[in-house]
Amino acid sequence: MTTKSVILIDFDNLFLTLWQLDRETARRFASDPFRWMAQLAESHLALDRRRWLVARCYLNPSGWVQLPEAGERLYFSRFRPDLVRAGFEVIDCPPMTYTGKNAADIRIVIDALDLLASPCGYEEFVIGSGDSDFAPLLHRLRAQDRRITIISPGYASPAYTSLADRIIGFEGIESILWPEPEQLTESVAPPDATHDAFAAFIRNRYDESTEPLNLSTLSQEALRVVGGARDSDWFGAGSFTRAVRLLNLPNVRLSQHLLWDEVRHAAPPTSETAVGDGSIPEPVMTLVRLLDLPRLRQEAGSRCSRFSRATPPNSAST
Repeated sequence: MTTKSVILIDFDNLFLTLWQLDRETARRFASDPFRWMAQLAESHLALDRRRWLVARCYLNPSGWVQLPEAGERLYFSRFRPDLVRAGFEVIDCPPMTYTGKNAADIRIVIDALDLLASPCGYEEFVIGSGDSDFAPLLHRLRAQDRRITIISPGYASPAYTSLADRIIGFEGIESILWPEPEQLTESVAPPDATHDAFAAFIRNRYDESTEPLNLSTLSQEALRVVGGARDSDWFGAGSFTRAVRLLNLPNVRLSQHLLWDEVRHAAPPTSETAVGDGSIPEPVMTLVRLLDLPRLRQEAGSRCSRFSRATPPNSAST
C-alpha cells in the first residue's frame, strides 16, 4: 500500500534556514531534490510509503545568498532546473514589496485548501516550512483527518509543530541527504597534513570550550585555519557537520546548530528549560512562555550586540 501524499515546499524558508546551519547541506538539498524526494518517500513514516501525487516548490527567482569564498551571489533560480527534473512544479513567487516579501505562504495555503477539496482524497500533506503562520492551515487539515508532516530544519513554534503527526528537523534532513557516518569511512579521503590540521583545530576548540559551540561560527573559523577543507568537500565527508562527527570527539553531542560535550557543558536551553530557573522576573517568564520566545544568556546577548554594531546588515539573508 502507498500513501497518497502532497508536498508543498517554501524554498526560500527551507534553503535560507539550512544555509545558516550548514551550507553544504543547503546546497545538496537544493541541487539534488530527486535524491531526497526518493528517500523521503521511504522514510520518516507512520504507515505506508509515500506516493507523491502533487509536488510543488514555491521559489523566489530573484532570491540569493552571498558566497563568501567567491564574493559572488548564488541565485535561487540556479536550482530551478534541478527541481523540475525531480518532478516538482515550480511556482515563481517574486518579491511584491521593497522589503523582499513574496506571496509564497499565501500561495501554499490556497493550493493546500484547493487540494483538500479535491475528490482525489489526498491522505498526507507534507509542508516544507518552519513558518508558524501555517498553523491555521494545519488546523484545517487536521480537522479533515489528513496526516501532516512538517519539514523544518530550524526552530519552529510548538503551537505550529504540535499540529503535525511527524516533524523532520535538521537531523532528519541531514540523515536523508547524507549517508550515516559509519558508511562514510570508506569514501573519506585518507588523512593528510590538511586533515590533521583540521582535526587538531577542532579538537583544541572543543577541549578549550566552556560552553556549546556554534557550528556555523566554528566552520568559518576552521576555513580560516585550514583553507583547503571546502575544496576537498570537507575531506570527503560532504559537510562540515559530518566531518566533525567523524572525528569521534569524546562525549560529543550535536543538535541543530550547536556542538557540546555532554559531560563538561550544560545542555543548551530548550523552550521547556529556557525559563523557570528563577533568574528572570515572573512576569517576564510568563510572557516568554506565552509567546514561546527563545532565551539567550546575558553574555551571549552582549556578544550579539557588539557584533551587530560592528557589522553592517547583509541584505542577502533578509
